[in-house]
Amino acid sequence: MIIHWVTKLADKIVKERGYKVTVASGITTSGPPHLGTVCEFLYPWALVKELKRRGVETYFIFVGDIMDAFDSIPLTLKKYERELKLHLGKPLCRVPDPYGCHGSYGEHFLSEVEKVMEEFNVTLDEIVGSNTLYERGYYDKYLKLFIEKFDYVKRILEETSLRKLPENWKDIVLPICKKCGKIATTRVLEFDTKNNRIRYICDKDIGYTKGCGYKGYVTIDSHEWKLAWRLDWPSRQDFLKVDVEGAGVDHHTRGGSWDTAVAIHEKVFGKKPPIGFKYGFILIHGRKMSKSKGLGDLKYVLSLVPPEILKYFLFKGSLEENKNFKDDARFLLRLYEEFKQVGLLIERRVEVKDPALAKKVYAYTLATDVSKAVFHISFADILVLYQIYKNWEHVKRKLGYPEEVERLSKYIGNWINFGIVPKEYLIEFKPTPIKEYREVVKEFAQALNPSMRDVDVHNLVYEVARKFNVNPKDLFKILYTALLGQPRGPRLGRLIVALGIEKVKETLLKLI
Repeated sequence: MIIHWVTKLADKIVKERGYKVTVASGITTSGPPHLGTVCEFLYPWALVKELKRRGVETYFIFVGDIMDAFDSIPLTLKKYERELKLHLGKPLCRVPDPYGCHGSYGEHFLSEVEKVMEEFNVTLDEIVGSNTLYERGYYDKYLKLFIEKFDYVKRILEETSLRKLPENWKDIVLPICKKCGKIATTRVLEFDTKNNRIRYICDKDIGYTKGCGYKGYVTIDSHEWKLAWRLDWPSRQDFLKVDVEGAGVDHHTRGGSWDTAVAIHEKVFGKKPPIGFKYGFILIHGRKMSKSKGLGDLKYVLSLVPPEILKYFLFKGSLEENKNFKDDARFLLRLYEEFKQVGLLIERRVEVKDPALAKKVYAYTLATDVSKAVFHISFADILVLYQIYKNWEHVKRKLGYPEEVERLSKYIGNWINFGIVPKEYLIEFKPTPIKEYREVVKEFAQALNPSMRDVDVHNLVYEVARKFNVNPKDLFKILYTALLGQPRGPRLGRLIVALGIEKVKETLLKLI
């Protein structure tokens, strides 16, 4: 039996919610998708995939929180800074699309998230903007309920957030200012329950923008408002009839918004909360994603690895652990190779008994369609051969599996263009005269045989080194220098087979 976070959570869901469930997720589309964005839909999608495998009827809904305030300009949009700066503090659905192709900034980047989902082969039942949910009046009765039970709700917020709120605090709802259009700078002054109105003043200074000073009111049925996040979340879960929803560990820490959501469900709605699960951050080189600093740009990441390998990377570990991705070639080469090896185990129907390896096998099946994604050749082999021949048709003939070579060729090209190929893989056949250990090299060259595999060539280095009582490291260094003009390179056996054993043999004997 495979014990993986997906299977354990699926067990819990079936036991507590049965065979018909709604799984929800969402994200604030405040800028271009980054590496951290993908966990918001990939983790619940993996769960849905397992639930469907068990015959559970699932409904997967994804909400774009585009009623949230526009709070910063991403690094990638700095060229639009002058225009966008005028809209800081407004709901994302009221900020103009800088590219001019969607109704708003929020809708533009929600659309980009949808495209990323397609790239990852993730399908959902519904994607909706939170502005639509507000416009349709789904939140109206919840705002009225929270106003009616204001003192009790305020006490819950204080208890669950572990902070004392000011005496005159009433900001369970955020009105949109009629004058400046901002939602981040308004402050509730009074609830007029008789007329279903909320009086407010737009006077907050929140660092990145200031209020305009306007005083006014909004009516509940105008929908020119949104609930504070800690009340928005449980309300949405209730009217969408959500059974399961995950969130990052920051929401699940003591005092986080998940504690508030649970308390609102239980104490205000009188209902059981959804089953929650928490996941760790996705880091890049140990740092959190940041749209303002341009960290974790998803287009860049997906130019280095295919989507299924990124999915495998995210699924193979524990759910709550932070996942540290690196655009470091050695890290990526290990990831490519591990993905290939696990895929081959599945293809060859190898019985896997080790629990850690079994988790990786299961993660692979979640990440991809096994019948289409197995790689039979190493990314490193393609990289080496292309460095040598600079001709894709020749590489395909040399390695076989032309479709795999074709599929990975764009990533090889990106590695080269971005300059992340390790020095030892920047291959150029550059015969260099041999000045020492000539007899040893001669012995090695004469023993080379066209029928040898790369491992045979590799082992031959050790055999010859032992025979002449030479340190194998020194012999490797001499052979790399003779063939490439540098003391290091990819695995020597792989390199010599790629260059052609007869060609190498002839070259070495000439260089002595």
